[in-house]
Amino acid sequence: MIDGVQLLNQNLLWPVALVALLLLMVFVWKEWEQRRKKRFWIKSVLALLAIASLTMIALQPARFQEETKGKAIILTEGYRKTQLDSLQSMYKRIPVENYTKGKTLSLLEQVDSLFLLGHGLETYDLWQLDDASVSFLGAEPIAGWTKISHTTNVSLGESLQLFAQYSKPTQGHWAILADNTGNPLDSIVFGDEEEQVVQLTATPKARGTFVYQLLEKDSTGTILSEEPVPVKIEEGKYLNILMVNTFPTFETKYLKNFLAENGHELQVRTQLTKGKYKFEYFNGASGAVYGLTMDKLEKYDLLIMDRDTYTGLSSTSKGIIEAASRLNGLGIFVQPNESLFRLSKNRFPMALERDGQTEISLGQVVETLVKYPYKFGVDVRQQPISVDSTIIAAYVPMEKGKMGATVLQNTYQMVLDGKDEVYANIWTQILNGIAKSDATKMAFEALTAIPRVDEPYEFEWRSLEENPQLVNESSAPIPLLQDLTVPTKWHGSQYPQKPGWNQFKVANDSTITFSYYVLDKHQWKTVSMAHTLEANQREFGQGKVFSGTSTSTNRSLKPISLLWFYIVLLLCLGWLWLEPKLFP
Repeated sequence: MIDGVQLLNQNLLWPVALVALLLLMVFVWKEWEQRRKKRFWIKSVLALLAIASLTMIALQPARFQEETKGKAIILTEGYRKTQLDSLQSMYKRIPVENYTKGKTLSLLEQVDSLFLLGHGLETYDLWQLDDASVSFLGAEPIAGWTKISHTTNVSLGESLQLFAQYSKPTQGHWAILADNTGNPLDSIVFGDEEEQVVQLTATPKARGTFVYQLLEKDSTGTILSEEPVPVKIEEGKYLNILMVNTFPTFETKYLKNFLAENGHELQVRTQLTKGKYKFEYFNGASGAVYGLTMDKLEKYDLLIMDRDTYTGLSSTSKGIIEAASRLNGLGIFVQPNESLFRLSKNRFPMALERDGQTEISLGQVVETLVKYPYKFGVDVRQQPISVDSTIIAAYVPMEKGKMGATVLQNTYQMVLDGKDEVYANIWTQILNGIAKSDATKMAFEALTAIPRVDEPYEFEWRSLEENPQLVNESSAPIPLLQDLTVPTKWHGSQYPQKPGWNQFKVANDSTITFSYYVLDKHQWKTVSMAHTLEANQREFGQGKVFSGTSTSTNRSLKPISLLWFYIVLLLCLGWLWLEPKLFP
């Protein structure tokens, strides 16, 4: 419409216009005998204005107007009362809303600049603030356990590793890892640090699902806090591995020892001189491998090569190992050196970028590791391998198999420093992530760090079935969304109904189950607070001021007041009624 004016009853335009035209014609016909007089033209104009006013009243014209949005305060758990009082004294009558998990914030319709106080919104609710300018002001300092990280699936015979961080500990108190019957397995005493990281270990003795306990006790033995540590103990998975090296290195030596000590069937081929090799066999492996053929590679789950071996392969040998990966599911891991990251994508199929960083920190473990100054780039096919939410390696799917590498450097130094558990955790994650998958086995991976009742629980499901179907404990189907780049990977979500151990089942085979543990609202409370606080700090920054202006404008359609049309209508009709009486 002209000048931004629109009609709210646009669908009535033609009927109303026809009626208006008919009324105007009736009036002109009635007054036609006075057409030679001046009063005829005056009354015709007034009649036209009256009919036009009636038309506008029926069609309800409106125009776009600019609205100015303002500020508001969102209160979440742990907010500082002094901060709220300060903001309310600075901004008079500023609207305030208390955040409730899972519910939409009503203030977002009126404002677009928010002061967010407290620990912040849950990660599944952060989408609500995508279009708002947010100043996140944080919360009261958290005292207690702020991070708990442990191996949730442990192979029988391996150690359960638990890393935890305590904020503001009391000197002389104890952190204790106890089994499901309350027997202490490992302990450490708190010092006088502002934050203390503890590392506790235990060796499970039986298969099954268990709930260990992380206890805090005072010097008299009184339990001050108790947090569950759910663990699933499984039968060990042993791989058949071929390791090929151009020359021996410390990295290869310690990785070889680690694999052999953990029961994997391992064959190592190290080149001594041109055409001469040294062979080592562990845990039942046998048979020298000189040439890489499809027949010889078929029995292996994982092929480990250093960079020089990989780049020195002939085109025939390279084609064979890639075919073994695509057709038989062989996992290929290339031990890096800096020159590996400079290879073109035609020679090494992974997306890598130089970032200049030579150290990397594992978030939950609070451990700093040495790395090459590169990171894995963004690629739709490339899949990350993470430890405590930190990407340490990646792989590229090759139909049934995978090819991968890591950015970590000189990891053997962890063993020399006495950090065997960290070393074992890192290499277990890397190699299990790249090794050949069991074609008869499905895989389940939790994406939600702290599952709770009636909150969304996100997970990934891997299956070779074309259309896998899962059900929960109530036999209700769980919707799955297929990954576009990795067809065997599916994403699922559901809302657990009870705390404790829960299960998924395969719809057509109820014997295949996958267990996960759901916490009640009192468990891991300080850990959950710290997790939410970190997520909001990553999303909004700590104390960040509003970007640009503090208010914004929004164009919305507002009806034009009908009062003016009624006034014109009454004045015109009044004159048309009065005129014959004044001038008969």
